[in-house]
Amino acid sequence: MTNDRPATINSHQSATQPVLVLRPSTRALFGFICVMAIFFVYLSLIAVGQIEMSRPTSGVGEGLFAILILVIIVFVVAKARQVDFTKPIMVIGPDGITGQKLPKLIPWSMIERVDIPQTRWAMIYLTVRKDADPEILEQLRKRQPLERTVAIPHRWIPGFSSSEVKEIVKWYFGSSRSQPR
Repeated sequence: MTNDRPATINSHQSATQPVLVLRPSTRALFGFICVMAIFFVYLSLIAVGQIEMSRPTSGVGEGLFAILILVIIVFVVAKARQVDFTKPIMVIGPDGITGQKLPKLIPWSMIERVDIPQTRWAMIYLTVRKDADPEILEQLRKRQPLERTVAIPHRWIPGFSSSEVKEIVKWYFGSSRSQPR
């Protein structure tokens, strides 16, 4: 490639640059909750003795697992209530990154580093500069272990493969470095 723009961006000649939009999936959320609810009911029935196992059990272990699954269901539902399903979870564009949990747009010039782990299920991690907008830093510090970091999923973005998302994020970050501040 003679051009320093990735092939995925070159393929979108009609659009100036691609915008990646990650939308919340109500279907996935509903499916997860239904599967967990089935496990909860099944384990609860075993625990109270309504379903016989091939070998006798006291039901205590199954009851504890049922309680654990119920806690997971309640946690997922509580987190889902915080998400606005009418808006995208995150938008990655040429100007920067914005999302439901971010107070405002984080411009690419405010990003200090991009880390893309080689593991299959890992996220893309963007570290915001220390001198960034205090409102943005305050919101990011609420997530203690990765205090100035924004995590971007590189899977499940409609219309783009995982490698294309990584390539686009790298290109946006690289192009912001080549422009004067």
